[in-house]
Amino acid sequence: MLRLMMSLILLCSFGGSPVLAQTAFRPPLPLDKSSIGKTQARPKVNIPLIVHKGLVVIDPGHGGSDVGTQSVSEPRYLEKSLNLVTAQFVRSYLQQLGYEVFMTRQSDVFISLEKRAELANEKKPALFVSIHYNSAPSAQAHGVEVFFYHSSDNKHRMIKSKKLAQVVLKHILAETEAKSRGVKQANYAVIRLTKMPAILVEGGFVTNDAELQKLKNPDYLKKIAWGISQGINEYLSPQG
Repeated sequence: MLRLMMSLILLCSFGGSPVLAQTAFRPPLPLDKSSIGKTQARPKVNIPLIVHKGLVVIDPGHGGSDVGTQSVSEPRYLEKSLNLVTAQFVRSYLQQLGYEVFMTRQSDVFISLEKRAELANEKKPALFVSIHYNSAPSAQAHGVEVFFYHSSDNKHRMIKSKKLAQVVLKHILAETEAKSRGVKQANYAVIRLTKMPAILVEGGFVTNDAELQKLKNPDYLKKIAWGISQGINEYLSPQG
């Protein structure tokens, strides 16, 4: 029951209360049931008759003592929480589309980068997607970017990872109308150490006030999640 209550607090915004925001020594805000149903949900996908099109690993970045980045303004919006909520939305959408989903973490716990890659490699999924949010010294920086690992040792995986990054970015932009910061190469451990096509998504900047206002809204996170899911589905579809 406690776990269910915590999930509801993470996944929903009621009565204008901040979602994912954390301040020192401040307990979670109570659930305001009068506001349930007022937010606009993303498209509902019917549960397919045939499931398990393939296994996908979703990696909510950071967690536990590793908060990631955070908003400049208070209350603080922590990247680790944004990552987890978005990943949970992605899992729900992918399951409805018929995919089996494994998440490297399902709660606010710390898992090392090496362990995340190890978990993914053990599962042997079709692909790996790590979900993050961004920060920058300049408060003007905003938009979405997707990274893949450039490897001369495994060009086949590199090519597939780049293609996955391109289709996922395309669908996120179509859903959110956010600024495109493009598909880029990076040496992040979770996409370097994994053996399957792997990407890292940066869904927006918590240090940009206008973008943060969007990220505070679960409906916007659902748009990002739906875009990620649609990109994965296009990539894994027979014509993809």
